[in-house]
Order: sequence, then C-alpha cells, then structure tokens
Amino acid sequence: MNHLIFTALALSLTSILLADTTPSPVSVTIKTKPAQMKYDLQRINADTGAKVTITLQNDDDLPHNLVVCKPKGGVENDKGLEVAMAAWNLGEAGMKQEWIPQNPRILAHTKMVNPHQSETITFTAPNVAGIYPYVCTFPGHAMVMNGRLRVSQALPPVRNLHYRYYIGDNLTKLPDFGKLTPVEEGQVSSGKMDITLHQKERHDNYAYEFEGMLDCPKEAEYTFNMGSDDGSQLWIDGKDIIKIDDIHPTVFQEKTIKLTKGEHSFKVHYFQGGGNAEIYLSWSSPDSAEHWLTVAESSLDAPQTGKESFEGIPLVVTNEARIYRNFIEGSSPRGIAVGYPGNVNICWDADQMNLALVWQGAFMDAKRHWTDRGVGNQPPLGFGVAKLGQQHALGVLTSQTDPWVPANKKDQPHDPHYIFRGYELDTQRKPTFHYDYKDVAVTETFIPDGQFQNQTAAIKRSVKLRTSKSINNLYFLALAGTVEAKDSAFIFDKTVKVTTNGIPPVARKSAGHDEVLLPIVFKDGTAEFTITYSWNLN
Repeated sequence: MNHLIFTALALSLTSILLADTTPSPVSVTIKTKPAQMKYDLQRINADTGAKVTITLQNDDDLPHNLVVCKPKGGVENDKGLEVAMAAWNLGEAGMKQEWIPQNPRILAHTKMVNPHQSETITFTAPNVAGIYPYVCTFPGHAMVMNGRLRVSQALPPVRNLHYRYYIGDNLTKLPDFGKLTPVEEGQVSSGKMDITLHQKERHDNYAYEFEGMLDCPKEAEYTFNMGSDDGSQLWIDGKDIIKIDDIHPTVFQEKTIKLTKGEHSFKVHYFQGGGNAEIYLSWSSPDSAEHWLTVAESSLDAPQTGKESFEGIPLVVTNEARIYRNFIEGSSPRGIAVGYPGNVNICWDADQMNLALVWQGAFMDAKRHWTDRGVGNQPPLGFGVAKLGQQHALGVLTSQTDPWVPANKKDQPHDPHYIFRGYELDTQRKPTFHYDYKDVAVTETFIPDGQFQNQTAAIKRSVKLRTSKSINNLYFLALAGTVEAKDSAFIFDKTVKVTTNGIPPVARKSAGHDEVLLPIVFKDGTAEFTITYSWNLN
C-alpha cells in the first residue's frame, strides 16, 4: 500500500516538473484581410524551444507569403524590412523564387500562397529570447503586412493547484467563500485553472476557488491580466490584486506588481451567474511573454474600446511608377506623389514647382481619401521621410545675400511668374514635369538610382532649363532647412544625403535656416543639372 502511494506521488511530482520545463507547442492560423494587405494576427507568443506551427490562410485576392526573420541587432521595432528589401531587389527573378531571398536572417517561411489557398509551416522557436518579426516579402507589402513572434523563457504554471467547486442560488456577486461548503474539490495537475469541469451538469449559479503556489524565476515586475464573465478576484500572498465583480460580459483588468524570487501564494475566486462563463488569467515579466494560467486563452491585442480600428488601403508599386494626386501631408494641395520601382518615392509640388518630399519603402495609404469624404492630409506610408519644405524652385537674386523668394501668400495663392504645364508619362508611367518660370521652360524627371543596400536607396532628379532671353542672377533652391555639409555632399535634416552635379552649389544661412542654392548659367539658351537624394548617410 505504501509502495503504491509512493509511486502515485512520484508520478504526480514528475508531471509537475514536466509542466514546468517542457515548452508548450504553439499553433496559430494567420489570415490575410481581404483588400487591406494585412495579417489578422500581429502578435504570437512562444517559449524558447517550443514547436511553432503557423498556417497562412490567404483570404485576399492577391498572393502573399509569410517570412519569419531573426532579429536585427540595434534596430528598434524591427519589422523585417531588410529581408523584404532584399526580396524586392530580386527583380524579375523574384517571382520564380517566391520572393524569398538568400538571407541569413530568415528563420522559416511559407511559399507564395495564392488567393484563397493556405500553407502550413512548422519550426522550433530559437533558444535565444527576442522579437522575431514576420513579414510578407511581396514587393510593397512589408510596411503594413507584418507581425511579431515574441520568444521568451517560459514562466511556470501554478504549482500544487487545488480547486473547490460550489453551487448557489441567484448569484449576482462574488460570494463569501468562507461561508460556503464545497461540493467537490481536488488537484489540477496541469497547473492551469479550468471552470469547464462541471459545465455538463450545471450552466449557471456556481463558483470556483483555486489555490496554489507561483514560482517567480527572479525578482521583477510581473504583470497580471485578468478577464471574466461574470465575477473574478485574484490574490497574491494574501493581497487583493484584481477584482472584477457583478454580472457582465467579459471585462479585463491589468495590474503590475513587484515580486521577489521564489514562491508566492496564489488564489482566485470566480462565480458564474448566467449567460456565458469565461475566465482568463495570464502573467508576464520583462523577460517573458504572456503565459496563461487558465485553460482558456484570449487575444489581448483586440481593442477593448469598441472603436473601429483603422485598416489601410496601401497603394503597391511593382514594375511601373504609380501616381497619387490628393491632399498630401508636407505639400500644398497641388502635391503629386509618385512611387517608383525600387521603392523610392517623391511628392512634387505643382504649386511651388519644387520637390516637397522624398522617402523610401511603402508608397501611400489611400484609405483616408477613398472612404467617406476624405478629410485631412495623408502622410507618406514609408520611412526615411525628408520634408524639403514648401519653397519656390526658382528665383532672381540681386546678390547671394538676398533672402529667398517668399512662398505663396494667402491673398495670392499662385505666383503669376509660374505656369504649370502638366506632366507626360513614359512607358513605365514615370512622369516628366513641365513648367515655365518667366521666360524659362523647365522639365524635371526622376530616376531611381541603384537598389536597396542595407536599407538605403537613392533617386536622381534631372532638371533641364531652356530660354531664348538673357537672364542673369537666376538661382535654383535645392535645399532649405537643417543642412550639414559633409565631404562633397549635404546631409539634410539628418535623413538624406544630397549631392549635386552640373552646377557648383552655394551653401548659406538665411532667414534662420540653411539653404543650398544652384546659380543657373545658360549656355546657348540651355542649362541642366542633377540632384541625387540618398539614404546612405556614410
């Protein structure tokens, strides 16, 4: 008899130890949101060494993939953009390779999943804790179609978890458990609370009390997130931490407390008055992701405010340029945004006849102006945005110390010296802009210069001027703002490197900011120069 008791005790202790040390497998289905270019799940948690299974279910009408990436050191909020850019850099070979580049950061990936199909991948979570971004590497998708796999050391379940089950009449609040007699009690070997043990025999007017021990791996701030339908209450070391009382739909509360290393007493009360019966409880630490102490798990990423979350309509640029004419943040109402193959973008201002913005990565989000009445200005969707200012491109100065030509005034919205002549598109739909300034005809074209290398790109601006008149002291405003001279180039707003070719630049201080001017000298009635904008600041 004693031998049997000892054997049962040994098996029980073994199951507890295995629960503490064996990582739980993770299996999720990630769906693509139709016409929104987004995953429906942006966060996954897994323990180090856990088996991770991800099914990508493509409900969209475009092909998508899912690439899990290793973290990039020193990059905050890394979204796997470097891997995506390497994929976009494959060019014509990209489709054959499922837009999967040869890159050491790739941990696991699906193939390109066609519309209304799915694919499943399985891999082992790394033994190094960290944030492992996942991303769609189809060109242009990565900026909005991404998520994060958080890998962390496992937190243990509740040790020696004991339950007591009660029944009552017309329960509307948490009862005084000290005055109740349990109908049944016992151990929960899994270390996770379960209120479904008796649902076959009773659907309402019952209560549970759970008690056990929590083992904290180290002294730290631990966060407890609790939700229930109906009431629940959490104690740690006899202290009331969270209380959610009365009858209601599922309500969440969160509390962070400091706990010392070692064991701490744990107790939870729950009652079910009627309707749905749910309880959720998780805990996490700065070193560990959310771990569940209940059998039921909830997506805490979902907004609890009841407000509609914003879903974008990103405009994707593939092998042709794409033009977006609407109200763009950082430009006048006559801004013309152009996304170029190679993932570099501009906004050319047809009011100032000058470049207002350059940026790299994703192009524009069209939702603001696609739905409702389209109120407000839309900012660029990508990154590395350089706001070049709203200044006229050309001006006549009697000396290089004269202030620059002022921008348009409210009572004179358009400078009469400028006439916008529109733009024409080439075979790849790249525009050439045409305008006149006094007696000078100007054309501007933009060509992506080079490919992404280490998250950098460049675009070359080619400007040509023609006139039949004699014009002196004409200048072109290349930059206005915060400018730092570096070697033979300029660093603008600590964001882009700007180089000029064809005309020696003149750098100066004026009106409290830096300016770079290009003095225009005509030869046989023509003048031309280029300005290159690069995100490689070295």
